[in-house]
Amino acid sequence: MIRKNSHLRIARYHQHLHELLDLDLSPLEYMMTSFPEVKEKEEMRKIIGRYGLTGRQQVCPIRQLSDGQRCRVVFAWLAWQAPHLLLLDEPTNHLDMETIDALAEAVNDFEGGLVLVSHDFRLISQVAEEIWVCEKGTVTKWKGDILDYKEHLKAKVLKDIAKQKEQK
Repeated sequence: MIRKNSHLRIARYHQHLHELLDLDLSPLEYMMTSFPEVKEKEEMRKIIGRYGLTGRQQVCPIRQLSDGQRCRVVFAWLAWQAPHLLLLDEPTNHLDMETIDALAEAVNDFEGGLVLVSHDFRLISQVAEEIWVCEKGTVTKWKGDILDYKEHLKAKVLKDIAKQKEQK
């Protein structure tokens, strides 16, 4: 039997989470409403600024932000919850390479537990300590790194193509 400690804080990110934001609020208003214990706007501006939202981006309605910028609001919101365990499901779908690298840096600085589900080799190569492959109803630990796995996939695809050509 597994029991969750009652003090455990889990934060979950999924690729559609940014769609749940109140688009009429600014990122600053959204965060001030979500975390009323932060009384000073300047303190909250610094918090949001750590996630690459600065100046006008902090005070314009969220609806005017790009999907990537909306994701940054969500990452700031998740981080401010100070979770012990972070579950990230496809966090890079709306992110550019610079933001993926920033996310990787933040993940590497994170001191809690992390489960990342991603197809993004750029992110995985920067943060993964273990690779687990989910296919055909099973989950197995991969013995190499993500680049080894990428080569394995490439070889598998080439083998399948060769097999198809033989059958024709």
